[in-house]
Amino acid sequence: MKLHQLDLNLLLAFDALMKQRNVTRAAEQLFISQPAMSHALNRLRQFFADPLLVRSQAGMVPTARALELHLAVHQALALLEQQLSRPAQFDPATSRRRFVLSTTDYVECVLIPPLIRRLKQIAPLVGIEIHILRDKLPEEGLANGEVDLVLGFDEYMKLPGGLQKETWLTEPLAGLVSQDHKVVGTRVSLEELTTLPHVFHSPLGTRESIVDTWLAQLGLRRIISVNSQSYMSAAAIVSQTDHLLVLPQKVAELLAGAWPLKRVALPEDLPDYHLNCVWHPLHDRQPALQWLRQLIRELI
Repeated sequence: MKLHQLDLNLLLAFDALMKQRNVTRAAEQLFISQPAMSHALNRLRQFFADPLLVRSQAGMVPTARALELHLAVHQALALLEQQLSRPAQFDPATSRRRFVLSTTDYVECVLIPPLIRRLKQIAPLVGIEIHILRDKLPEEGLANGEVDLVLGFDEYMKLPGGLQKETWLTEPLAGLVSQDHKVVGTRVSLEELTTLPHVFHSPLGTRESIVDTWLAQLGLRRIISVNSQSYMSAAAIVSQTDHLLVLPQKVAELLAGAWPLKRVALPEDLPDYHLNCVWHPLHDRQPALQWLRQLIRELI
């Protein structure tokens, strides 16, 4: 297969077909006729020796080969467009841009409120849309622009090659127990850390964190009796039981102010959490994203 044998306009047609999953809508996107788009699809099928899009009751369904090709084709087209066009100027005071952040509930609790307050002052028409980060980093969304930034901790971030990453915050851990806890005073000892029952806040449904990795290095383990994917439910459980909840210090402060809980210190050698920002290099020089990254850095 030789690139010089392919009409590069067919890649635009392929990208439109994969986005629309419909020949007529793809033709409208590129301002060409429906027969011309059908002809382009046939040529693509011949070139790649694959049906690419197959009709079904639910519409046109891409083949495995089409899905594999599309990410690379879309990135190549986006890079070409970026290089050939002058960067659009970004005026936060008048922009109606809606930024999509894929992130954890830590960022929702700690960072998003001051971000929204700041936006109201300097960019009142700008919107923020939050997608909670799950067990897989949205690499394709970062590439095609559906996700602008990913904000998450190291333990969530198995970073694929080619993405940009900066560590923006180092956050110590703290403990929460009920206000009338009969065992814990102002500090949890290493022995108490391993003998008290834990509520484990696990937004991704994982069964261990950096706390467990650290304990394992000491030949120890803790007792996790409850797994919770929500800070609020974890706080509610701890407030009514003898359990311990280990979480980043800033969230511990917020929850202790809203629930009958007390914040306690943990063993000094426990590792910190690190808040990372990840984005795709295709959009590294986009003025709007440069502005947003700088704004969040300043808030942190």
